[in-house]
Order: sequence, then structure tokens, then C-alpha cells
Amino acid sequence: MADQFVELLGTAPASSDGGELMFVRGSLCTTLSIWKDRYDRSAFGWMVHTDYTGLRDRMDGFGGVGIRIDHPSPTGDAGPSHIPPAACYLWPAGSALFSSEVTADVTRYGPPSLHFVRDSHDLGLLLLADTHVRRNGVWSFTPVNSEPARLAKAMILARQRGDQQLERAAVTKLRNRGEEPVARRPDYLFRQAVADWSRQYAKASGIDLGDLAKLKGRCPQYPEIP
Repeated sequence: MADQFVELLGTAPASSDGGELMFVRGSLCTTLSIWKDRYDRSAFGWMVHTDYTGLRDRMDGFGGVGIRIDHPSPTGDAGPSHIPPAACYLWPAGSALFSSEVTADVTRYGPPSLHFVRDSHDLGLLLLADTHVRRNGVWSFTPVNSEPARLAKAMILARQRGDQQLERAAVTKLRNRGEEPVARRPDYLFRQAVADWSRQYAKASGIDLGDLAKLKGRCPQYPEIP
């Protein structure tokens, strides 16, 4: 099955491990995962995730520093969901070729998914996005409830890469949204959620996020814009 995916994608992976095909472009690693439904072993699906390799090991416990890229289901549903897409295709018997449905979907949505993230700076901007970003029929999975965590990851990426433009964008968003409540807790502010995530990420990555961690207090000192 992995070989059939490679043929349809028209791009050879840097490595493969079972149902995972890994494609490397500079500092980015994009993984296409093929998986079976846990309840219906005759059904399978696929998804794509791109992350920054320089922080992959240190941030592995938090899903790395990256994003998932989703594609429409065979039903034509192109609406982003907070729930991972369900398995949609019938697992081919033996060495049988994919159905026309699978072939069409992988051919149409596979390449733009693999190349969705342009570079590490673009990854940071996608992490800072207010909502899902659509490109060429596919989209980044960036739900609103993950914004504080994504902002902290964008800041880690900016400081790891020395990307001052990305850091300025993160600080600007933090200042604009800092006093807004998040989730269903009106007493839990955006800046406080960023502070909580920043403490965890700083400990895991070894990157200084002390200025963000201080945002938990009542009278926060927002980071300076570099």
C-alpha cells in the first residue's frame, strides 16, 4: 500500500516505516500516515503532519512543533473538524490496486498536503493563524481552542531560528489577545494560557520563554517587540 501511495504522489520519501512515509525539505519533515480503523479493520484512512525537525525530539511529548494538514473526505465534506477524520476507504484485498476513489483523492490532495508548509517561517505563521488556513483544496488544522499553545510553539520556533519577524508577529498577537478569556472559563485569560504552555515548553525544549511564563500574574509585563 505504501508503494502505491508513493507512485500516486510522484515523490519518493526520505524514509518509510510501515504505514508512515517521511518527506524532508530543509528543516521540515512531513509525515504521511496510513492507518486502519481501530473498530473496522477493513477500512483505512490517511493524514499528513509537518513539523520542524530542530525541535522534534525535545518537543515530542507535545506533538512536536508542527501542524496537521487535512483534506476533504470522499463524501465531499471539506469542513475542518476537531475530531481526526474517520477511516473512509475499503482496505484493498491482497495486492489489489486502489479503487478509483482512493487513487483520485491521493492524487488530488496528496501533493498539496506534502507541500502545504513552505518553510519554517511559514510554519510559524500557520501556528499563529486565528483559524484554519486553506490552500489548494486542503487546510491546516488550527482550531481556536489551540491558539495559546500554538502561539507558545511559534515563539519557541522563532527563538530557535532567530526569526525576529515571526517573534514580532507572535508578540503582537499576544498583546492584542492577551486579556481575552479562553475556553469556557471567563476567569482564564489568553495570556495565562500562553504562560502555562510556555513553562512546559521551555522545560522540554531548553529555550528561554521566561518572559511569557510571567504573563500568569495579575499585572503582566508583556514581552518587548524585538
